[in-house]
Amino acid sequence: MNNFLIKDILVIVRERSELFILLLMPFILIGILGFALRGVLGGEITALQMTVAIVQEDVEQDGMKQFAEEISERQLPVEITNELQAIADEVSPIQLVNSVLEEETLKEMIAVEEMQAEEAEAALINGDVIATLTVPENFTYDTLRKMIFEEGEGSELKITVNEFGSLRASIFEDIITGVARSLNLETAIAQASGEPVPFLIENRELGGIETINAKEPVTSFQYYTIAMAVMFVLYVASTISSKAYVEKQQHVFNRILLSGTAPIAYLGSKSISASVLAFIQLSILFSLSTLLFQPFELDLQFWLGMVVITAMLALCIGAIAAFLTALTIKFNSESVSSFFSGGAVSILAFVGGSFIPTSEISPLLSSIGSWTPNGAALNVYLTWMQGFEWAALLSPLVLLAVQSIVFFLVSIIIFPKRRAVS
Repeated sequence: MNNFLIKDILVIVRERSELFILLLMPFILIGILGFALRGVLGGEITALQMTVAIVQEDVEQDGMKQFAEEISERQLPVEITNELQAIADEVSPIQLVNSVLEEETLKEMIAVEEMQAEEAEAALINGDVIATLTVPENFTYDTLRKMIFEEGEGSELKITVNEFGSLRASIFEDIITGVARSLNLETAIAQASGEPVPFLIENRELGGIETINAKEPVTSFQYYTIAMAVMFVLYVASTISSKAYVEKQQHVFNRILLSGTAPIAYLGSKSISASVLAFIQLSILFSLSTLLFQPFELDLQFWLGMVVITAMLALCIGAIAAFLTALTIKFNSESVSSFFSGGAVSILAFVGGSFIPTSEISPLLSSIGSWTPNGAALNVYLTWMQGFEWAALLSPLVLLAVQSIVFFLVSIIIFPKRRAVS
C-alpha cells in the first residue's frame, strides 16, 4: 500500500500541469477574488463608495404651503388642523429621503450631488455618477395628500442607473426602494391603527452589521481561501482516476493484479492516495495563504479544528476518487474523469458557493449546495472560522462522513472483479 501511495505522489509531482491546477491556480483566484471583493463580504462599505446625482424637480416649500392651504380649506377644528400640520412638517417625504442618505453609515459610502436634469444625464453617461434620483414635480404635495388624507395617486421617485445590474447601482436602488416600501407600509399601519404617521419613523437606524457571535464577519480573503480550496481539492479525485486509466492502458493495472494484489486493495490504494494528496494540497493552500494574505488567525485551537475538518474532507475526496476510478476501470474510458474535471467540478463549485455565496442568489440553491461535498465542507469551515462550538460542526461533518461511506461502498460494488478485468 505504501508503494502505491509513493507511486501516485511521484507521478503527480512530475506532472507540472497537474501541480499548476492543484496548487498555483487556487492562489491566483484567491488573490483576484479577494482583492476584487475586498471588504464586500466583511461589510466594509468603503469598498462600495459611489456618487449619485439628485435631480430636484419639486419645490418642497411650495408643496408644504400648498398642503397647508388644503388643510385650511377643509375647515377642520383648530386642534386637528394644528396636529395635521405638525405631522406634515415632521414626515416631509423629501427630508425623509435626505435623512436616510445623510445617515452616518451611508454617508461614508454614498456621495450625493444635486444637479439639473441635463447635467445629471451627462454625468450618468460619462460615468461620473452611477445613478440619478429624480424627485418629480409636486412630489411633496402629492405624497402628503396620499399619506395623510388617503387621497390622490401619490407620487414616486425615479431612479436611473448607468451600470444596470452592477453591485453599487443595485445597492443604491435597493436603499431607495427600501425607504419607499418602508414608508408605504408604515403609513398603512399608522392609518389602520389610528396613530399619527411619525410614530413608526422615529429613532430609525439604517445600515450596520450585526453578528451572533464575538467574531468579526468573514472577509473576502477568508471566504475565497476556503471556497477555492474546497473547489480545487475536487480535482485531486479526477487526477487520481485519470492516472488509473493510464495504468490500465499501459497494462500496469494488470501487472499489479498478476502480482497477487486483490482488486479491492488497488481500489483502496487509490482512495488513500487521493486522501493523502488532498490533505497535503489543502494544508499547503491554507499555510501559504496565511503567509501571503493572512486570512486566518495564529491560534492552536483554531488550527486543530482546521486539521480535523481538512482530514474529513480529504477522506471524502478519497472516496470520490475511488468512485471515479471504479467507473473508469469498469468502462475502460477516460471520459469519466474528463467529465468530472471539465464540467462536474464547475457545477459543484457554483452550487456549493465557491464563486459567490449561494445564499445571496437563492435559499433553495443554498440548501442544495449544502448537500454537495464541497458545499458541506465550505459551510463547516466557515462555521468554525466564525467561532462556533464543535456541536455546530457535527451535522456537516456527519454529512461528509456519510458521503464518504456511500461513495466508497458504491465504488466497491461497481469495481470489476479479478476475473472480469481484461
